[in-house]
Amino acid sequence: MILLLGGTSETVQIAQALVKQGWEVLLSAATTMASRGQMPAHVRVRCGMLDEQGIEHLIRDEKITAVVDATHPYAEAVSQNAYKACQATGVRYLAYERPCASVEAVYRVPDHQSAAKQAFSFGMPVFLTIGVRNLAPYITEARSYGIALKARVLNHPDSVAACHDAGLSEREILCADGPFTVEENRSHMKGFGVLVTKDSGEAGGVDTKIKAARQSGCEVVVIERPKRPASGYASVDSLVHALGPR
Repeated sequence: MILLLGGTSETVQIAQALVKQGWEVLLSAATTMASRGQMPAHVRVRCGMLDEQGIEHLIRDEKITAVVDATHPYAEAVSQNAYKACQATGVRYLAYERPCASVEAVYRVPDHQSAAKQAFSFGMPVFLTIGVRNLAPYITEARSYGIALKARVLNHPDSVAACHDAGLSEREILCADGPFTVEENRSHMKGFGVLVTKDSGEAGGVDTKIKAARQSGCEVVVIERPKRPASGYASVDSLVHALGPR
């Protein structure tokens, strides 16, 4: 049995490849949001966050033989918890590493604190596409400089609630679900001079965001990815090949 930790648009493709190789798959996802594509009928699905002990218990209870980490490139805590649980139980840990975006002429920074300082140093309104977990430093800088900002977040009640809890007003929140075209990104960025994004790769839409920002004359601040606890595989085929047949 493979424990597949989902969270990327490639999750369905990975599940399909694993099933084709004869593996039983248990997919663990943090939320109940629909996957892109058709999940194989025999894949079991569980939803909800797991800490290190939770993953370890799941490995033991379900007799998991390997964990495939297909979480979002910025879900650092989940990857660390999965790796530690694998070490504790002696099962294999394999990570899918979505290829980075190949873009130049952007400001790359190591973390959100640095990104917030860089973004507001230009003195122009800032458009955030970073999710809802790290809004605080941007709000602090925006209020300090008196510069407008807006956060584009998933059109989900939990996302809106997180924005309000962080201190954003309704006019500072744009609810929309991707993937977005270059034209849609340009429309959303209208009136803003700085884009802040993560390097979620082409599959995560960063290429179209940066293209739209360049066409709109926006500065671009990119937050670097945290490293996986173990080297990952850059394609689904290479990952499945490394795992081998059942």
